[in-house]
Formats: sequence, C-alpha cells, structure tokens
Amino acid sequence: MHPQETVEAIVGILGMQPCEGTEAVPPNARSHTVLLAGLFVGGSQVLVRLSFGMDAGGAVAMKLVVRADSTEVSEAVHQIIQNA
Repeated sequence: MHPQETVEAIVGILGMQPCEGTEAVPPNARSHTVLLAGLFVGGSQVLVRLSFGMDAGGAVAMKLVVRADSTEVSEAVHQIIQNA
C-alpha cells in the first residue's frame, strides 16, 4: 500500500479531519506523520498523531498517539485502529 493510501485509509476509518496539510504525503516518502482532530461520540475532543514508515517490501509500521478528554476515549481510538 502506498503511503498516501495509508493516510486516506486511516482518515476514513477514524472520520477525523487532518490538520496543517499533513494528509498530503510527499512523493517517494518512506515515512510520514499525520495530525488529526475530531470529536468522539458524546462530544469528546480527540487529537491523533500517526507516524508511519514503510520498508522496502511495502510493509507499514505505525505509531499512534491519542490525546482525548478521557482515557476511555483514547483507548477506544486505539482499539478502532487495531481492529481495522
């Protein structure tokens, strides 16, 4: 999967808005960081920083950092990505 496709898939899964133009992955990038913001069910504010890199074989490794009004919301966002 191309890095841009990875970003689009995560944005679609979470239904959050990209910040500061980070949804655009530079051509030939092997790593990238995306910043997302949104509201969770119940109106809880959520911020996400998703960093990922690709190896030569196309495998993707991701690091997800979530900030939310509650631990439960943060854990729920992690679970959504894990189950995707």
